Amino acid sequence: MYLSHKSRRPKLLVTVTAFGVVAAAVCGGTASAAAHPNPVPVVTGDARVDRLLSEMTLDEKLSMIEGEAEVASSSDQYQAGYLPGVPRLGIPSLKLSDGPPGVITKQDSTGMTSTMGVAATFSTADAQANGKVIGSDAKALGQDVVLEPFVNLDRDTSWGRGFNTFGEDPLLTGQTGAAEITGIQSQGEMAQVKHYIAYDGGNDVEVDSQTLQEIYLQPFTDAVQAGVSSVMCSYNEINGYQSCGNSQTLTSILRDELGFKGFVTSDWGANHGTTYINSGLDLEMPGGGGPAGVSLPSYFSSTAMKAAIASGSVQVSTIDTAVGRILYEMDRFGLLTGASKHTVTPENTRADEATVLTTAQDSATLLQNDDNALPLSSASLSSLALIGPGAGQTIATNSGGEAAGGLLGQQTSALSALTADTKGTGAHIDYTVADDLTGTPVPASALSHDGQPGLVRTTTGSSSTSVDAQLNFTASGGNALKAGSTQTWTGTLTVPATGSYWLDIQALGGTAGLTVDGKSIATVGAGFGTSPRYGVVHATDGSAPTATTDGLANDRTLVQLTAGAHTLSVAENPDASGNPVQVRLNWVTPAQQQANTDAAVAAAKKAKTAVVFVWDTGSGDLSTALPDGQDQLIEQVAAVNKNTIVVLQANQPIAMPWLGSVKSVLDTYYGGDQAGVAAANLLLGRTDPSGHLPFTWPKSLDQEVAHDPAHPERSSTAAVTDYSEGLDIGYRYFDATNETPLYPFGYGLTYTHFAYSGLQTSKAGDGGLNVTFSVRDTGTQAGTAVPQIYLGAPATIPSGVQFVDRALAAYGRVSLAPGQSKTVTLHVPLRQLQYWTDASGWVTATGDRPVIVADSERSTQLSATVDISTQ
Repeated sequence: MYLSHKSRRPKLLVTVTAFGVVAAAVCGGTASAAAHPNPVPVVTGDARVDRLLSEMTLDEKLSMIEGEAEVASSSDQYQAGYLPGVPRLGIPSLKLSDGPPGVITKQDSTGMTSTMGVAATFSTADAQANGKVIGSDAKALGQDVVLEPFVNLDRDTSWGRGFNTFGEDPLLTGQTGAAEITGIQSQGEMAQVKHYIAYDGGNDVEVDSQTLQEIYLQPFTDAVQAGVSSVMCSYNEINGYQSCGNSQTLTSILRDELGFKGFVTSDWGANHGTTYINSGLDLEMPGGGGPAGVSLPSYFSSTAMKAAIASGSVQVSTIDTAVGRILYEMDRFGLLTGASKHTVTPENTRADEATVLTTAQDSATLLQNDDNALPLSSASLSSLALIGPGAGQTIATNSGGEAAGGLLGQQTSALSALTADTKGTGAHIDYTVADDLTGTPVPASALSHDGQPGLVRTTTGSSSTSVDAQLNFTASGGNALKAGSTQTWTGTLTVPATGSYWLDIQALGGTAGLTVDGKSIATVGAGFGTSPRYGVVHATDGSAPTATTDGLANDRTLVQLTAGAHTLSVAENPDASGNPVQVRLNWVTPAQQQANTDAAVAAAKKAKTAVVFVWDTGSGDLSTALPDGQDQLIEQVAAVNKNTIVVLQANQPIAMPWLGSVKSVLDTYYGGDQAGVAAANLLLGRTDPSGHLPFTWPKSLDQEVAHDPAHPERSSTAAVTDYSEGLDIGYRYFDATNETPLYPFGYGLTYTHFAYSGLQTSKAGDGGLNVTFSVRDTGTQAGTAVPQIYLGAPATIPSGVQFVDRALAAYGRVSLAPGQSKTVTLHVPLRQLQYWTDASGWVTATGDRPVIVADSERSTQLSATVDISTQ
């Protein structure tokens, strides 16, 4: 049965969550209505909020449900969203900042381990610690609401936003997200969980109620139980109704069933009508404004809402309810009683980076380790070739977008860390870049105008022009341009030979656009159109995976050019930083590219061991090669060195045509600011790789549910994406179709070995299941086991109900010294023993069920059959 927008779901009797209890306690301490002579209408039950609502004019109420652009001021951080507040009543403005991961404003901030990396830790402790960093940074940067965590599921690994999820499993995603929320909100910041709901690749989806409840709702259920203050509704349609106007999902499920008391915000531009407020949408973003002045239609504007009130399609009481929900959360977080902070203060960098390092190390997933090539032996270190830009620089994040780019001053490269850590040990490390991401300034000999040397520079506001021999204005060169200046350069680029040239336009303090032969090639620092998304150009706001070696944002494009002259122009515009403008035109010629590759191969050939650092763009498309010819580089290195190790940075499955030619593959996702230090520690064996895959790694894309050629209706690109697979997404689909993946969900090797024994089960106090067993480190070095509990289907399956072969039901981490043994108890929540029906809601599946202890979804360390009863 498919959900209908017009039908009401049966309600459940739910226990009041900790959030409700806390909120009630906080509300009980607010200003008493008894202090006022006139009774205050009860809207929220929070006396302070209800008093404010009674004192607000209609215009003031309407200003609280429509986002707008902040008026430029010293406190404007160019955050993603803004509400002006009502100063006369002491209601402060509200600032919403983008993510994940990290916090995005015009200030540089901590570069954090990617969301997929956090999930790979299989650690709620790590997730909560990451949340604390996000909350602490947001507070320091003057923000109130962070637009994270992102708890949609990685149903389609080729989906452009799949890399930003916590993987494919609803339990892992839900518990990771809930832990992050707890961490964020412990710092006095609101978390906004997104994107509600079934936003997993398709723009128009059909999903049955059992699947919606058991798969796509679970992470949001966990978020509500963690006390999340806000929910972002998504762009997609669900069963024929837009998410932000779907009363079935927003009201019947989110509020009536789950008991959510916070406010619902539209994704930016996801509101399509004034009457969406009747369905449960409280706040429209970006409303009449948006980041960098982006203009989108506003349906919650004062004019539109007053017209809707006049027509009777919207009631003032409904607006009161929406405003009350927003104020309720503001009061809960103390913003109505002095806790509002919009000044920018220093981030707690030391604590932040300690968490980033721990997470980067805990997330690293060892996919292959033939002949125990890792950790590096003293013999390997005596003659080691490090190859690739990710060794010489820290590739902290997968660049730009909604991720904080990081703090360059905190980033120590793997090369620097390894060199320092092995000093005096007889180690010899030879580094070659292979793929030069920075390049060198285009020489004066290649630039001209009207047959004369140099490019013509025109400065806006000046009637005169000048000529520059090169386009190379940087702080390190001592010739950065004046802050606030706007410049253009025009002329001719003459190339020596036909071939593919990397043309790199680089900037800081402003944006810069490159045009060749009348065609726009690249614009660095322009998040929206020609303007920076967050007001200023960050060093990581380029198409390259990292900043230049001297800290400029870098947009690079491989351009096929014929020998001879080509018209060229560069347009630069300042950003809001007030900093001097740096702009540079670099290139890497075909000859230099070949020389760089040859040098890398030569270094590998003479070394005992070669470690190649490579990175992916995060597409998750197995038919796409690694960028910049990195697959070919690995193959060339492996051809001359039988001891080749690959350090991979990828948030999604990639094709690895070279897999059979290399000894080891270590996926480090994107480790954040401390990625280089973490990589060095992992390579040296100072820490054991203990990450496990939060997604299934297919052999080919057509093994996935969204790419099965027999079911085109399941594709994310279908006009209507039908989730006809039901519960069978991710590893569940591989089980259902008897497909063998390259690596299963939950997979990850270590430098040691573990033995499991003594499985016992018992009924838990909440009606769930406790699973107890022992884990022993049988190897020669310390390591961390990641036991996973899977539940099989019951012996008797009720009619009309779907079950899967195996479903993750619990997980944990156990750190052990060599020879050490520990007894572990993992808790399977009652909900994991239940299934959903429209007639009865949640029902416990009784009878015999397999319980499996495993270290991946396709393994079995221990197993038992448990009789589940309702007694």
